[in-house]
Amino acid sequence: MKTIIYIITKSEVGGAQTWVRDQTKLFQEDFRQVIITNSKGWLSENNFSDNIYYVKEIESKFSIIAFLKILKILVKEKADTVVSSSANAGLYARLCKAFYKHNSIYVSHGWSCIYNGGKLKKVFIKIEKILSYLTNTVLCVSEKDADNAVNVININLDKIKVVRNSVFPQKVRNIKDIGNLNILSVGRLAHPKRFDLLIDAVNEINGVTLTVVGDGPDRSKYQDTTNIKFLGEIKSFSNFHDYDLFSLISDSEGLPMSALEAASAGLPLLLSDVGGCCELIDENGFITLNNKDEIIQHIEEIKSNYTKFSDNALSIKDRFNLNIQKKAYYNLYFNTNQSKTVVIN
Repeated sequence: MKTIIYIITKSEVGGAQTWVRDQTKLFQEDFRQVIITNSKGWLSENNFSDNIYYVKEIESKFSIIAFLKILKILVKEKADTVVSSSANAGLYARLCKAFYKHNSIYVSHGWSCIYNGGKLKKVFIKIEKILSYLTNTVLCVSEKDADNAVNVININLDKIKVVRNSVFPQKVRNIKDIGNLNILSVGRLAHPKRFDLLIDAVNEINGVTLTVVGDGPDRSKYQDTTNIKFLGEIKSFSNFHDYDLFSLISDSEGLPMSALEAASAGLPLLLSDVGGCCELIDENGFITLNNKDEIIQHIEEIKSNYTKFSDNALSIKDRFNLNIQKKAYYNLYFNTNQSKTVVIN
């Protein structure tokens, strides 16, 4: 039986971790699956893999101990394919390619070297370019990520594959007339998320409530009010259908899993114009600049024309079904000679 190993830096709840969790569920009957991550956490408790290894040192920018441990695991498990998510995991996984022959796939969940590189942005982009030579495939989760890979990082087009993020079907929202508009936002309360803008906007609109699911270092900045509630981190949150509108305001994203889950539940969307977010909007909501007044304008328009946006959202919810993408992923994992693959439903 073939073996695939997923390497991800942290086991905490997040979009990349959800992607790995869903891959292990999608292929639990098809081949042997192994995870390498830093420690026990959300992912270790919510996966369908056959085995999981913890390498604490993977959190370091570079650790020879982490490299040797990961290389030893790949050899022990006789890995056919290694799929790495996140910058640190991608570094170690691809360096192993030089010492252990396998199909190396790096998953871009939003190119942190571009959005979070800071003063060293050019250095990190150069490193990513060099690492691409040790990569069979760079898997981009959105067309925007692919565009950045080719035109900003200058990765060879032949290495780029696009399979848009998708999710398992969610429970569909109960269709109803709305009085108050109940907005949901899910994410880590930390940079690059901009809960501050969304909260400021909601506070200026009558008949609108906001529920935030997530935790993080910025939690202490916010307080519950009559129209804003913080539920904290909820593991494997799935109650999207209890809300009327999903919003994610952020300075950078790849293709956010929480927005995909909301779209699968038939919710209208209000998303920042970053990363691949625009690929989720088709008359089912709005893309917005990170500007309070524009956010207010979009919320008010959705509230005033809710039936139209809701009907449109329900009509396209099946576009985001992960089961439809299974063949594309399987071919990617075990057929390295395929031509450029673009899967956009």
